[in-house]
Amino acid sequence: MQVRLWDSDAVEPLQNMDFEPDVVLLYCGNCVEENGNLADSHRRLDGCRARFVMLACSSKLEVRDLMKLLEQGADAVQVVGCADAHCRLVVGNRRAEKRVQYVRDLLAEIQLGPERVAMVRGERFTESDLLALASDRAARVRELGPNPMKTTRTDKQETGNESTGAAGQC
Repeated sequence: MQVRLWDSDAVEPLQNMDFEPDVVLLYCGNCVEENGNLADSHRRLDGCRARFVMLACSSKLEVRDLMKLLEQGADAVQVVGCADAHCRLVVGNRRAEKRVQYVRDLLAEIQLGPERVAMVRGERFTESDLLALASDRAARVRELGPNPMKTTRTDKQETGNESTGAAGQC
């Protein structure tokens, strides 16, 4: 059974290049060179805004974390993990890869575009490598347009229709 949560016709693709995707790049601290650390920084790159977050290990990333980033307005999430046989937790990178694939499958099912979330594995990433990965992810999602969840959250906040989360409210 396939459930359509978004009407494909209602979401118009952006034809102009004015859209600057918000990209979150989550990376394992063990797969970057010492000078490649961009932890907890925001950068404005050519055609996108990027936030870099260092993880102790990519295996610490959960499905709910990826979905929460999208819900909070990220247009794309790029995960960077260790290469095979270089993960300090042995299979941490494989766990992360399975979780990323699960989220990609969910995004495909609800027609938001699996391209919004991706993972790359390697070793000795430099700062310029991480910047290039963020720019590349932005270029891949630019044709999808803004994340519809971002628009929905912004609309709710502007109209005051968002639940306050108080006990007893739905």
